[in-house]
Amino acid sequence: MHHRANWWLVEFLELDATPARARRLSGRLTPALANWLRRKTGDPGLAAEIAALNPGSRCWSGEFSFVPATGEADTLDIDAHPWGAEAGELEERLGRAMIDATLFPIPAGFASIFTALPPENQPVLAIRLSGYSGATFELITARYMPTYRPRSPWRDMSNDAVTDSGADIIGWREAADWIQPL
Repeated sequence: MHHRANWWLVEFLELDATPARARRLSGRLTPALANWLRRKTGDPGLAAEIAALNPGSRCWSGEFSFVPATGEADTLDIDAHPWGAEAGELEERLGRAMIDATLFPIPAGFASIFTALPPENQPVLAIRLSGYSGATFELITARYMPTYRPRSPWRDMSNDAVTDSGADIIGWREAADWIQPL
């Protein structure tokens, strides 16, 4: 997935499951994979870049093999890619959230959406990355409503998708002490 100006490998241990972690990629293919791709496509000038594996797509799923990138700490090069398909809507949404939570760890007191989800329809204080340069996180009142909207379960109090006004939710905490009807 290409997100936040980098290529990332988001690991899902099972299809339609919660991702296990996100790892930053260098954006390059290993020389062996690049040479294989050039032979397969018949394009000797094809760039040894991840984007060449699936031109026009910024997010796809498949099986990958990777190796540590040369000279770049904590980054990986793609070494093999035996098959791939366009990522589903759920994979893409969870992948973005996992990358955001990796780049900006969730503050103490909040539960990660990857470890626990709130009771359905119960208002909670939800945290997401801020779209403003002066703040890292944004705190909003939201509800998790998978029965109402399975593809976009995080809703604001007016039932609009939280992604209509910003980033995906990455964490939450109980709000009963903070949110009381008047």
